[in-house]
Formats: sequence, C-alpha cells, structure tokens
Amino acid sequence: MPEWYCFRDKVKMEQAEVILSYMQLKQYVPGLKCPRCGVEYLTEYIVMTTVAAAEEALEQK
Repeated sequence: MPEWYCFRDKVKMEQAEVILSYMQLKQYVPGLKCPRCGVEYLTEYIVMTTVAAAEEALEQK
C-alpha cells in the first residue's frame, strides 16, 4: 500500500478501523487516520468493494 499523508498536518497516516455510518447503521471498516488531528479517510479499494457491497445490500431491504 502506498504511503498516505494528512493534507493538513503533513504527517504519515496510520492504518486504523474507522466508523462508517450509513442509513442509521454503523460499522467498522479498515481505513486511514491522522495520528495528529484524527481525520479519517477510506481508500478507493475499500469504498469500491466493502462499502459498495454494503450499500447495495442495505438499499435492497
């Protein structure tokens, strides 16, 4: 995985479990978090696989 840096703080992002909230449901997914300011990001891979699949399943209900 390439190295990611926080845009604001210019420090290396750390891998972390981040909370994803969608349609009043919350779930932990792998993501990136700035150790200084706490901003959280999802990688494109996680969005296109995990998040997209969960979104589709929830909207079918």
